[in-house]
Amino acid sequence: MKTSIPLLLMTPAALVAGPYPADFIPAADPRFSLWATAVELVRGPGDIAEFTEEFPYFPTFGNETSAIGPADVTTGDEGNPFPVVSLGDGGSATLTFEQALADGAGPDFAVFENSFNGRFLELAHVEVSSDGGNFFRFPSVSLTQTDSQIPDYASLDPTNIRNLAGRAPGGSGTPFDLAELRRHHPALDVDRITHMRIVDVVGSLNPAYRTLDSLGNPINDPYPTFHEFGGFDLDAVGAISPMVTTYAAWTASWNLVGNDALPTADTDRDGIPNLIRYLTGNGTLAMESATAQTTMRFSRLAYRTDGKLRVESSATLVDWQPLVQSVAGAVCLPTPGSPATVAESGTDLVQVTVTVPTTPGKRYFRLAAEP
Repeated sequence: MKTSIPLLLMTPAALVAGPYPADFIPAADPRFSLWATAVELVRGPGDIAEFTEEFPYFPTFGNETSAIGPADVTTGDEGNPFPVVSLGDGGSATLTFEQALADGAGPDFAVFENSFNGRFLELAHVEVSSDGGNFFRFPSVSLTQTDSQIPDYASLDPTNIRNLAGRAPGGSGTPFDLAELRRHHPALDVDRITHMRIVDVVGSLNPAYRTLDSLGNPINDPYPTFHEFGGFDLDAVGAISPMVTTYAAWTASWNLVGNDALPTADTDRDGIPNLIRYLTGNGTLAMESATAQTTMRFSRLAYRTDGKLRVESSATLVDWQPLVQSVAGAVCLPTPGSPATVAESGTDLVQVTVTVPTTPGKRYFRLAAEP
């Protein structure tokens, strides 16, 4: 069989005012299969505007162990929504899991804070990495007014906030979907997320200290929070979609059944068959044609070893000839007699560049795959 392509949610009515749903996920949701198992903590100051070497105050509440394992904040006692670790202004926590995370159907993970009433919200940016070195931030939006500073213990409307952790009340998590970062950068493999970073938002409106959303809007949240609980209070991060390395597990993670699970199926009608999307992560074949040569680029996931992936060419769109091929996740090599040359970079998410001499007449190229 061959495939190819051409070149449980809470919505309190009283909270719904802005354009974004209160799509929070309870900590007890059975979809959570992984929780963070290690964390590296970098605390920020209690008040970034008042921090000096003579008075270097940092929040002190909680420690690394408060951010790992299942979410355990309870809000029955509004004066004691713990345990958490407080990050301080601009502080961060970099987390890892026993198993890498992946993009699947719907939200892939959720970040838990300890808002005791669902309105006192301390916010944080969320970044992910597939190599532990390059981190990429979810695009965020804050529609909260910026005319006056939100003071400590004041309220925010979570439906005016998107893709910022801390929107949810304690006991529920803010969901994130890795699909938003697919094709974001060649160094990011959303099918194999190994690290995650939570970065406190400095909610000050002072241009010297403020934090901006992805649209350039200042993010206004309670400030200053000059006490031992200052900044974002991280409870936990739970994953819904673990990394998969077989085609059967991949179709299950996307809830594909019957004909929709066939390698040749194009379930989202975007022209990319399932098997190619599975083996490449995105299914795209980019091409540049010059006088002397044609260059093609695509990606392959070396840890998915149950398929063959190749670039083929044709002058008629009927008779296709293989140029290069990767078998079972191995290095992509020219096929016998092929004029193509191949260069690769990367280890797990591999970027492949194929170059062929230009020939007279029309020439078509495609990406093809088979189990």
